[in-house]
Amino acid sequence: NDSILEGYRETHGPLAGLEFQREMERRAFAFGGRDLSAPVQRLTDFVSKKVSKSVPESSYRLGVKSAPLHDIYPKPLYNALVDAITTKFDAQMPGFLREDALLHGVETRTSSP
Repeated sequence: NDSILEGYRETHGPLAGLEFQREMERRAFAFGGRDLSAPVQRLTDFVSKKVSKSVPESSYRLGVKSAPLHDIYPKPLYNALVDAITTKFDAQMPGFLREDALLHGVETRTSSP
C-alpha cells in the first residue's frame, strides 16, 4: 500500500526503495560468488545465524552457493523474517521450519498477472 511507504519516502527520499532493492541485489550477487549462482542457506541455519556447511539440491539452474543470508538483510528486516518464520509460518504449517528447507536470497522483483 502506497500510504504505508509515504513516511519512509519523506525520511529517505522518493527513490529510497529502489536503492534498497539495488543494494540487496548487489549483496546477493557478491554472496553468490559474482557468477549468477544464487546464495542459499538452510532455513534452520538462517534462523540460527549459522552458515550452512552443506545445502540440499536446488532447482535453480545456474547453481547455488552456501552463504550467510542472515547477514544480507538489515537487522530489523532479518528479525521480522525470523519472527514470521518461527511464530507464524511454522505455527500455521507445522514442519515449515525444517533442516531441508532451502532459502534462496534475495527475491526483490515481483510480477503481477
